[in-house]
This record gives sequence, C-alpha cells and structure tokens, in this order.
Amino acid sequence: MTFTRNNLPKSYQPYENLNVCSNTLIGGGHIAAVGDALPLIIGKGEKPQIWLQAISNPDKQEFVSIVENSVSKYPAVEVKEVSGSVVVSIQGTVVLSVKKLSENSAVVEAMDLRPIGLNMYGNSSSMNVSGSTLSGNSMSGGGVLIGLGA
Repeated sequence: MTFTRNNLPKSYQPYENLNVCSNTLIGGGHIAAVGDALPLIIGKGEKPQIWLQAISNPDKQEFVSIVENSVSKYPAVEVKEVSGSVVVSIQGTVVLSVKKLSENSAVVEAMDLRPIGLNMYGNSSSMNVSGSTLSGNSMSGGGVLIGLGA
C-alpha cells in the first residue's frame, strides 16, 4: 500500500512544528511528494513515528514500504534510538535522523534519501533537492514542501 495525502497511516498524527534540515513545516504538512505518493511521513508519538517508502519502479512511480511506525520491514533497514533521536539506516548508511523536541515539535537532523531512489539530502543547515538548496524556509497550512514528478 502506498501512502498518499488521502491515504495516510491510521496512527499518523502530525507535529505542529517540524524542522526539516533548517526548513520549517508549521501546522502539519509533508516534506515531499512524488506524484501522489508521500515517500517520507513523520508523525508524533512517544518517539517520532516514521513511515518511509522506497521507489521500487521509477518509471511507474511505484513504492514499497520499508519502515512503518518506526519499525523496519526489511533486514537491511535498521531503526534505532541514538541519544534521543530515531535513526534509520540502510546497510549501515544513515538515511534519516529525527529528534523529538517537545510533544508538538521535532527536528530532522540529517536526511539522505538517495539510497531509496530520491535525490534529497540535508543536515541541520540546509536541504538539497535535485540540485537546488533550501535553507531557512517556512511553510504553514498542511501542504507539501517539495513536489517531485507528475
């Protein structure tokens, strides 16, 4: 099942404030969409809840779920807590690190989605998407920060 804005995980609850590599989503919203699909969803909970989908067929924009509710679905994908952050690694490469700051806010400290087929990566100072750099932006109202594909 591919998660979309109209087909979100049942247990998903958005953060009121989510800082993504220095870019802030206020009042919900999503980091990126590829067509209708949401490859990365971050929601609140006792620890950040992560849903991560990898591109399985780029030509047809098909995805496969590799992390659901911060639980790995594949042996090559590891989800662990490190110094208060939820860290997702694929074959030893960190693809995502998310830290809960409060009940309603979290920060994406590091992100590299290239191993799952998306040219998106960043750190605490900026996010790079397909050759463009985003830094210090804000978006409110529950939309999508970055739209890719059809």
